[in-house]
Amino acid sequence: MNAFDDESLRAEWQSCSGEFASLPLAEIKRRAGQLGKSVARRNRREYMAVAIVTALFGLYAIALPGVWLKTGSLLTIAAALFVGHQLARRSSRPDPEAEAADMRTYYRTRLVVEEHMLRRVGRWYLAPFVPGLSVFLAGVAREAHLSTLRFAVLAAVPAVIFVGIWLLNQRAAAKLRTQIARIDRVLASEGDS
Repeated sequence: MNAFDDESLRAEWQSCSGEFASLPLAEIKRRAGQLGKSVARRNRREYMAVAIVTALFGLYAIALPGVWLKTGSLLTIAAALFVGHQLARRSSRPDPEAEAADMRTYYRTRLVVEEHMLRRVGRWYLAPFVPGLSVFLAGVAREAHLSTLRFAVLAAVPAVIFVGIWLLNQRAAAKLRTQIARIDRVLASEGDS
C-alpha cells in the first residue's frame, strides 16, 4: 500500500505553492517581452552570419581554384540561405491579437515554438552545411595535398563546432521545456480551482 493516499498527495502538491504559484500578469508580460527581444537579437545575429557566410564563400567560389572548392563554396552558400529562410519560417513572432487575448497562452505558445526550433537545430541548421563543408574540405585537402591524418584534423574542427552548437541548443531547449511545464502546471491548477 502507498504511504500517500490521493488526499495527502493533493495536500502535498498544494503546499508547494511557491513553485506552482501563478505568475502575476505583469511578470508574464515582462518575460514575453524579454523573449521577444532575445529572439529578435538572435535572429539579427544569424542573418548577419548568413550574409557573412554568403559573401565569404562567394569570394571563395570566384577566387579559389578547383571544382571541389568552387562546388563546396556554392553548396555552403545554398546552405546558409536555406538556414536563413528556415530561421525566418520557424522563429516565433509576436501576435498582438493573441497577446491581448490570453497572455499566458501567448507566452507559452512562443516558448513552444522556440523549444521546437532549438530541439531540431541539427536537422534544419547544422545538416544543410554538411554537404558543402564536406566538399569544400575535400577540395582543400586535394589542393593542399593533405595526408589522411591532417585531413581528419581539419575535418574535426567543424565537427567539434557542430557538436557544441547542437549541445548548446539542446540545453536551451531543455530550459524552455522547464518553463513550459511550469506554465502548464499553473494553468492546470487554475483549471482545478
